Amino acid sequence: MRFSTKIGLSATAAALLIGPLLGAAVFLQTRSVLLDRIVHEEVGIASELMGDIDQVLHKAADELKVIIADGELREFLKSPAEHQEKTHKVMGELEERAKLSGPWDGMYVFDTSGRAVFALKKMQSCVDTLNPLTRVAFDSALQGKAYRSDRIVCRRTGRLGIIFAEPIHSSVNFNQVVGVVMGEYAWSPIQDLLENVNVAATVHLFNSTGEMIGKRSTDRLNDNLRKHLRANATWKATPGGEKYAILADTSHGGENWLVLDSQPGTAGWTLMMDEPLKMLYAPITVLARNTGLLVLGVLLVTGGSFAILVRRFIRPLAELVEGVRLVEQGRFDQQVMVRGKDEFGELAGSFNTMVGTLQKTREELVRKEKLAMLGQVAGSVGHELRNPLGVMSNAVYYLQTVLDGSDKSVKEYLGIILAEITRSEHIIAELVDAVNTRSPERATHGVAELIGQIIRQCAVPDVVTVTLDIPETIPPLRVDARQMQQVLGNLISNGVEAMPGGGTLLIRALENRQEGTVRLSVQDSGSGMSPGVIAQLFQPLYTTKARGIGLGLVVAKNLTEINNGRIEVQSEPGKGAMFSIILPGKYEEGCRHG
Repeated sequence: MRFSTKIGLSATAAALLIGPLLGAAVFLQTRSVLLDRIVHEEVGIASELMGDIDQVLHKAADELKVIIADGELREFLKSPAEHQEKTHKVMGELEERAKLSGPWDGMYVFDTSGRAVFALKKMQSCVDTLNPLTRVAFDSALQGKAYRSDRIVCRRTGRLGIIFAEPIHSSVNFNQVVGVVMGEYAWSPIQDLLENVNVAATVHLFNSTGEMIGKRSTDRLNDNLRKHLRANATWKATPGGEKYAILADTSHGGENWLVLDSQPGTAGWTLMMDEPLKMLYAPITVLARNTGLLVLGVLLVTGGSFAILVRRFIRPLAELVEGVRLVEQGRFDQQVMVRGKDEFGELAGSFNTMVGTLQKTREELVRKEKLAMLGQVAGSVGHELRNPLGVMSNAVYYLQTVLDGSDKSVKEYLGIILAEITRSEHIIAELVDAVNTRSPERATHGVAELIGQIIRQCAVPDVVTVTLDIPETIPPLRVDARQMQQVLGNLISNGVEAMPGGGTLLIRALENRQEGTVRLSVQDSGSGMSPGVIAQLFQPLYTTKARGIGLGLVVAKNLTEINNGRIEVQSEPGKGAMFSIILPGKYEEGCRHG
């Protein structure tokens, strides 16, 4: 047997022995890293969800405190007979306050005898009379203690809710309780939070006694898993104090589950998530099997080759292994040298292509994950903030009307408040636009006309000179005018802000007949940007401004792309920046290549 053959067979035997062991070790290590990442992500989701639930409970309790803060209500309850003429006035003020709260299925004010004095929310509910459910809440509040129940089911209406009760203290003697305000808060806000959790695991909410009080409508509670948890679960703790365990569910053939238990919220409630490990590990299991088959085939072919071929293959194979190692460390900027046009050369080229694709995919995944996170909060944040901002705006308008003759400083401060409310509404609109991009309503628009409308709408300071370079031969665009005005307006505003000391803003239009496109560029003479900043410009929540949330360019990119265009940026430190949007032009028949 020739020496080269011995080397080939020896290498093959060693590889067949070491390869599976190394593959198993890598697979186990990868699985451990994946588990840690999943636990970290689900811990973050659980903590955020419990925080949102606590906010809902605090909001409901605060709304009752606003009701009982009425001084005339306290005087009325202390001496009803002496203040009988104020009944309608007190009722009117309470109803106005109640309109700004909710959702409440019922809200009533009781005197110390348990008689309902005022009905603020007159829907049929469990709190309009004292019953076994409400007696505990009434007695607790009568002793001066605020009360909050777990989730209850109203037998009269079948609705889910939470009972809140607050004592009403005398305005003269705070230790004296003169009445109780009690409300049935709807369960729907908490249920909406559970339904909108973006996680593959099942999600269940438990009270302090371990009873399940909430879950997503699509989730099913694994009762056998709960019994196993209470019996012999070995919990591990995360740095934040959350607990998780890996259990075998005997009802499913010993299938292993990942179970996460959150830290208790202010109400003593906890959140449990569970998911089968087989589902979590499915991607890497398929990858490991396919990779193992591929490696085995390569080893068998290599082992049957002569020593000279083995020697020839060692160098490119070592380079590929080094490239894989670098990619495993997250260095996607590395390229493997392609030597020749044989199989290894093709493999190196394919590897380089794959690495480039992975880099783009990872960047897009990061962007989409951020947008998904924004999507989870956009609806609730927009709803929760727009209502109070609207109330504040109306209040400022009212104060400006009634204080029309007041001194100049009062008007100035009211103007500042109104400006900040408008800015907050703009931030909310940007947040919603970043994740909810409407379909464009395309129409044909001239470039000069479109840019002229935008310039007239933008506030350009006197220290900035705007120069337009728009040839008359530029073909029109078929785009959504409002969306393009928003994109170009954002780029112009950014250019102006990049030149606080003044400068030149050049707006130029160029056509490319071969591609059938029109390039609209906005170039400033500001301080420019480094390559590191440019690489992150279109990532959600990234901003270089002192005041900003990093969504303007994200919205601009989204709007440009849905109008069949793309956005590019060129900049160097100290040489300003140029943002360009490339859009398809509308050419007459036969004129594109003329």
